[in-house]
Amino acid sequence: YRKLREADSQMDFKDIVHKGFDQFLEELKKSLETLTPEERRFQPSPDSHHIDFVVWHMARVEDDWVQRFAQQNPTVWQRDDWHTRFGMPERESGFGYSSEQVRELPTFDMDQMLEYFDAVRVDTNAFLDAMSESDLSTEPHPRRPGVTLMDMWGHVMIEEAEHLGQVAYIRGIQRGLDK
Repeated sequence: YRKLREADSQMDFKDIVHKGFDQFLEELKKSLETLTPEERRFQPSPDSHHIDFVVWHMARVEDDWVQRFAQQNPTVWQRDDWHTRFGMPERESGFGYSSEQVRELPTFDMDQMLEYFDAVRVDTNAFLDAMSESDLSTEPHPRRPGVTLMDMWGHVMIEEAEHLGQVAYIRGIQRGLDK
């Protein structure tokens, strides 16, 4: 533990963000490995969401924050025409979706969705790697005064962790612990 702590003390903010993002995406992929399409679409109640929705939303959240908010670029979803491949809305991310919209989300191939998530991650890492510590205080989007890049990284890490917990919960309801 001490050696690990000493090594971690040399980390900068980029290392911490990379490590957190890598851990949640790795854990997400592990959680999805053996799930059937039916298990991924299971909703614990009529007013809750399913795993497919959560995974799509997680990828879109990261894409929107890093591309649209931080850089004011088109998202990977739009730029690389992923929305057409999935037959899904070009600009939506699932934020504010009704129960009906969640239920009606098109069925998709999870491997292809994870390819999209990986493509998002490539762009996220490139943006993060190009940043300096002084960039953290930048307020990049005029429609979000007071929201800095540091706020964005913190928000995305927390939101993604929350959604990973939702995936684990929905999986656990169906399969029990560690199955």
